[in-house]
This record gives sequence, C-alpha cells and structure tokens, in this order.
Amino acid sequence: MALAFYLASLAPGLTWAHQGADGGELLAAAVTNGVPHPPGYPLYMLALQGWLFVVGSLAPASDLAWRGNLLSAICGSASVAFTVIVAGHLLPVSSLRWLWALLAGMAWAVSPLLWSQSIITEVYSLHALLVVGLGWAVLAKPRQLWFVVAPVALGVAHHLTLLLLLPAALYALTVGREGERRWLHPLLALIGAVTLGALIYVRTPLAAASGPSPINWGYADNWEGFRWLVTGAAYQGYLATGSLATIASRVTTWAYVITEQFTPLGLALGFVGLATWDRNAPHLRNFSLLWIAPISVYAILYHTRDSEIYLLPVVWMLSIWMAIGLASSAEWLARRVGKAAMWLTGLTAIALLLLATTMRWESVALTNDEEARQYLIQVAEVLEPNSIVISLGDRETFALWYGAWGDRSLAEAASGLIVVNESLYQFDWYRRLQRNLYPNEPGIDVSIAHLLETYAGRRPIYFADASIQFEPDQLEQIGPLWRFVDFR
Repeated sequence: MALAFYLASLAPGLTWAHQGADGGELLAAAVTNGVPHPPGYPLYMLALQGWLFVVGSLAPASDLAWRGNLLSAICGSASVAFTVIVAGHLLPVSSLRWLWALLAGMAWAVSPLLWSQSIITEVYSLHALLVVGLGWAVLAKPRQLWFVVAPVALGVAHHLTLLLLLPAALYALTVGREGERRWLHPLLALIGAVTLGALIYVRTPLAAASGPSPINWGYADNWEGFRWLVTGAAYQGYLATGSLATIASRVTTWAYVITEQFTPLGLALGFVGLATWDRNAPHLRNFSLLWIAPISVYAILYHTRDSEIYLLPVVWMLSIWMAIGLASSAEWLARRVGKAAMWLTGLTAIALLLLATTMRWESVALTNDEEARQYLIQVAEVLEPNSIVISLGDRETFALWYGAWGDRSLAEAASGLIVVNESLYQFDWYRRLQRNLYPNEPGIDVSIAHLLETYAGRRPIYFADASIQFEPDQLEQIGPLWRFVDFR
C-alpha cells in the first residue's frame, strides 16, 4: 500500500521540491562514478549505481531521475513494512493488535517528512529504512545480536547521524541480558558493526582515484581530501553557531515539525503512548527517550536549511508511540462503552489519516512537478557550443551538473560545455579537479575572475544567477541565464 501511495505521488523526473536539489548531483555522480558532497555517501552511491543499471537495462527509455525517485519510493515503503512489524511486536496481545500496528505503519508512511523524501532522489529514504531496521533489530530481536550488525554497518556507511542512535541501541540490547554478557557482547557487536561500516568508505578513494570525474568532492584520492570529505569540514561552521535567540527559534521549528507530522491530535496520542510505557514498560520509555534526544539536539544545533529532515528517527518513534497510545485509549473506551468502541476508534483513526493525507496532497505530491526539468529545457535552448556556465546556488548548480553529466541533455545541446561553481573555487581540491578535467584549458583552475579575463570574447560565458560583483551592463539576461557581455 505504501509503495502504491508513493508511486502515485512520485516526481516524474528531476525535481527541486522538498529540499531535493541534491538529487541532480547524486544522479550525475552515480553516472560518472563520482563522489557527491560530504560525507560522500558510499553506500547510497553503490546502491544508486546498481539500481540505475538494473532499471536502465529493463526500461532503457525511462527518465534517469525517475529511476532514482523510484529507488526512494521502494526504500520508504520497506521502512513502512518494518514499522508494522516493530509496532506489532511492542503492542500487547489483543484481537486488534495488528490493526494498531497497521495504523502505525500508515501514520509513518503519510508523515510529510518521510513522504516527501520517498518521492524524490535523495539519501534520506534509504536512511529511514536503515533507522527502522535498527529499531527492528534492537526491539524485536534483542537476543540475536547478529541482526543488529547489518543496519548499523550499512547505516554508518550511509549517513553518520545514525551514530547518534547507538546509545539507545546499546541500552535496548543490554536490558534484560544476564551475567557478564549484559553489556560486553552488545558493545562488541556495535563496535564491530561500526568498523564494518567504516570499511565501505573505501569506495570513496577508489572512485576518486579512478579518474577525474566531474563530480569529485574533496578529490579524496589522498588522506587530506578523504578526511575533509568524511568529516564534513565544509559544514562544521553550521553546528552550534548563533545566539540564544537563534537556538530558541530552532527549538520552535523542532516543535512545529514534530507537530506537523501527525497534527496536535496525533501528537497527543503519542504522549498517551509514552505515558503508557512510563507506567507499564519503563525500559521502553528510557529507550525511546534515548533514541529521540541526541537526534533532536543535533537537529536544533545544526543550523542549515534542511536540518529538520534529520528528525526522521524522531518522527518514526512518534508513530510507534501513537500506536501504543491508540491501543491504550481504545482499551480504556472499551472498558467503559463496550468492545465496539475499539473498532470505532480504529476506523476513526484511519479516516482521520486519510483526511489529513488528502488535505496535504497538493503540497506534498509531485506528480505534476516540472520546474527543474523546464529549467534544463530552457537552458539547453540558450546555450551555444563551447559555452562556460558559472553557477553558485545548489539548485542551479546540481541541475546543471545533471544536465551536463547525468542525462547529458545540456552536453548534447551545447558541445564543449564547461560548468563551474563559483563558491567551490575557494578549495584547493576543486582547482586541482578543474585542472585535471580540462588540461587544455589554461586558467580554468585559478578563479572566476581569472576565467573571465582569459575566456571573455573567446567562449560564450553565462551565469546561472546575476552576480552582484558585476555592473548591470556587463550581464544580459537570456532565458534563465545571464550572458557575460563586458562592455568595458
């Protein structure tokens, strides 16, 4: 059901919606065997490359970005299936146990955060699957330690924020274990899993050294570049910066995002579920709080435009709380009104979820989204052979990379096309990359100013946005681009 739901709302191709501008870069990196932005996402790149090859073999005429969107839909729907299993394991045995578990899966599936990431090409749908897989391993299979190795190892190789969930995982694995194995064996299992995950990062230097792919962040064929990439050095300035007022604003954003997922009514049911665990299962209460606290603090302190997406593990736990709260509330009503109240509660919950989904359809579903694709079509109509395009923002940059090296629509429209990013020239690795990509183009590896001085009048030069460093008469807008005229 979740897969059908995501397919019905899937973006038909390249999209900028739902903070999905990175999709163009990820797809282009997969096609060229490159390395995307930090930390490089080695697991996702391997999965995406294999997926694009398989679907491309079966449906060679299919849109490249649509294939990447489809992978996200499959990962998202798989996380829904595991959510039903986890909720069913945690719910008390009753005649309607699996109804409440299915409602947990439904709530998770239609939560705007998961829904939005399951219909675009992005890393977070796979991240959600690995997060839920970890939850399944430590909650449904706590005595079988080998089940935890795969989600931890793969999670570490994919998105490093999964490390923030390991304290909760260790707690779940140690509660109730006997003797000297109470903490030692679970700890060793987690350490081993993290080590295995770290080994998958070997994909990054291998890809970087295999040739100068046009997308090669950090140019990590050496230790310095690898360290810069994996540690996210370029983004560390976003963490724990700003005044107390800024942090207070981020807390407000956190509260809004959490409430938005299931409405205030759903959030209230979640707190009923937490209160039920507080009374009947304090170890699950402790686990769930350990699960959401580090992620919440990180999302609040990491001040970027898309940091709320990191709250996916928190939203997932809230969907479990809701199922517990719904079951507890239904049983309370049944004792006072009769067993029919349990069915009525379940049907009402389904109706409310469907109503909320219908109301959100226009703002979340991307069936008719064409903005990014139309941008590339318009750029292709403007460009001339041997053009140089200078970009700055993520949306335009990654779309241009996709058109130049992903589906190659721009490369076919303008032979000899060169795409460069103004902000990346500050890094030594980027200048080195440009030098190796274009060995016969002197001056391409110095700076934008030097590039303009060298190629003005020799090549058509376009900007993806109007830069404030030029006078109005130096740029002429043509379609979505600005042509460098230089009347000085």
